Amino acid sequence: STAVQPRHSFVDYLVGGCEIELLVGVDFTASNGSPNMPGSLHDVNPNAPNAYEAAIRAVGAVLAPYDSDSRIPAYGFGAKLPHTGKVSHCFALNGHADSPDCAGMDGVLGAYRAALHNVQLCVYR
Repeated sequence: STAVQPRHSFVDYLVGGCEIELLVGVDFTASNGSPNMPGSLHDVNPNAPNAYEAAIRAVGAVLAPYDSDSRIPAYGFGAKLPHTGKVSHCFALNGHADSPDCAGMDGVLGAYRAALHNVQLCVYR
């Protein structure tokens, strides 16, 4: 016998009680280009968002409103951290390993910008 399976939408899951827990991850490997190089993915330009800022904002605009607590953990990988001098494959963008949550997307973007100025992008071989 054949049964028709209903196709549930994103909204159906939310109405049914599904909660979303948004998490952000950022690639800080040097292959993305130096933050001082115009046009790189991490380009530091006070007049325009770089590619990562634009992507974080675009995805966050869609998903963050559905995050149940608006506390968004944000991590980076592929950077040398200033306090250890070692490359980290997973670090909290806000610098607090025990509490990586940021207050909404503005908090994520602020933590990203701060991390970008504090870490050194690394090359993997």
